[in-house]
Amino acid sequence: MCAHLAIVAPAWADDGTVTATLAEASGPAAATPGDEALEEAVRAVPAAAPPVSPMRIRADSLLADGADWPAGTVGGQLDRDTTLVPYGKGALFVPALTNPLDEPPVTVLRGGQRVAEGTTGARIILSPGTYEVRVGSGTVDQRLRYQASVEEGHTTIIPVSWAGLAVHVVDEAYSSLRASYELIRVDDREYMGIGFGTDEQAGEPVTTWVMRPGLYKLVRLGDTYRARRDFATVRLVEGHHTHFLLVLKADSGEFAGGGEVPEDELFRARAGSFGSLVFGGDVTFNSRSGVPGLNDGLYFAFRGFLDARASLQIAKQPLLLRLQVEEGQSKGPNLPWQKSHDRVDLDALYVYQLKRGIGPYVRLGAETNVLSASRPFDEPTNVEVVDADGNVILASRNQESFELSSNFGLTTIKEGVGMNVRVFKSLFAETNVRAGVGARHRITNNLYEALDVGTSTTTFRRIPSSHQVGVELTVLAVARLTRWVLVNLELDSLFPFDNINNTVIELEASVALKLTSYVSVNYVVRYLRDRAIFLDKDRFEQDVLLRFSLEIF
Repeated sequence: MCAHLAIVAPAWADDGTVTATLAEASGPAAATPGDEALEEAVRAVPAAAPPVSPMRIRADSLLADGADWPAGTVGGQLDRDTTLVPYGKGALFVPALTNPLDEPPVTVLRGGQRVAEGTTGARIILSPGTYEVRVGSGTVDQRLRYQASVEEGHTTIIPVSWAGLAVHVVDEAYSSLRASYELIRVDDREYMGIGFGTDEQAGEPVTTWVMRPGLYKLVRLGDTYRARRDFATVRLVEGHHTHFLLVLKADSGEFAGGGEVPEDELFRARAGSFGSLVFGGDVTFNSRSGVPGLNDGLYFAFRGFLDARASLQIAKQPLLLRLQVEEGQSKGPNLPWQKSHDRVDLDALYVYQLKRGIGPYVRLGAETNVLSASRPFDEPTNVEVVDADGNVILASRNQESFELSSNFGLTTIKEGVGMNVRVFKSLFAETNVRAGVGARHRITNNLYEALDVGTSTTTFRRIPSSHQVGVELTVLAVARLTRWVLVNLELDSLFPFDNINNTVIELEASVALKLTSYVSVNYVVRYLRDRAIFLDKDRFEQDVLLRFSLEIF
């Protein structure tokens, strides 16, 4: 079913907003969803027909708009959109400059009430009538507003009267930087919002600002329009997508340079490989419950960590490698020093993007402990060790401590394959979901769990090795609330095929408050449900950390 095209003619109002009126295209030119259909309609006009009307020329021009946009021409976008217009309905179509998932959503209102929301580059199905369409970045009042009519069987196109801006934030070594900036419109000195750099070297896309054409000023977070240093300007042209390179000093956040650059001069993950290395330490106040090798309660701890990342190109897509090492010691009331953190984690992830934001993934990871861990007793205690079936395999008397885990006591190997989908992306937050088939292999080496703690006898269970295969689901989310506050969430789960009651759930959430480029305060929550390791209790950890870190490269 071909939907007729209707054209909305935009006009700038005195208050800086955009209004629009509908101009209908009749005849063969009106029944054209894309360039190919338009050419067929042209050939269908008899030779003796009068010259093509100005409206036909406008339709021809409109469909050809966007030849230099990353999203392609308007006609091409219409052809790619598979949304069907049902009988009795019409549609609105707002063209995309770049990837629709990287642009602000489109809101449709009627009588002041929101009736629909969609993305650029896709039809929004509506009942016939007159609507207000809001497009662009910023607050409700800052977004561009159009009045458009929708008719049954017609697709109403709103011509692009706005401009796009992608700000690529890098440091002086030309590495992607997760730093922030503020954007101000020069004409009326209106504050547009906070922007954030992304890890483009790891394949993360840059969000597109969609705004009125004009001159804009980029300043450091907290600065004003009157900033005389650490600022840059960029002029946006109607119907054009501008790439702006902002260079910052990684240690201080000061502007080191900036300017508009051609797209082919921008960094792309396919250009090669890169790596980073961060090490540091922190002071921790924490609470422990159900953690093997540790007593429940409040602790004071010191920790050192190393975080190394690398990206290697395979088939023009990045293979991401990450190594994390954490080692720490803690001191509880009336207890000797003992380990609080002991983890070595190596992960590899490869996502082949069929389209931006969606594609198959393969991952492989391994995690283990390096140091042994012991359970001290307040007084000499009898110890019993049982196997997985409850049979006593070892008994000893008057023990002052018991070794809960040897070196490399628990090694977990994770494998997975499935689909990766970016479900949400904005300037301030993004969410990715991975779903597929996964496996977990737990290899134990003298690993024990306390079952019954008594005054005279304490029973420990030897934890056996285990293997599970099932459906895995991973949710990754990040929110950059301001320059100083970063929120991270990672949920990793496995639903075994053989027994759903043995579902594995791993959750880690953190809130970081950055004080300086080297110091931050972090709150971290970790939760683990894994019946293959813990029979009847879950592992729960909370940390409040004063973290010191230094990025080597």
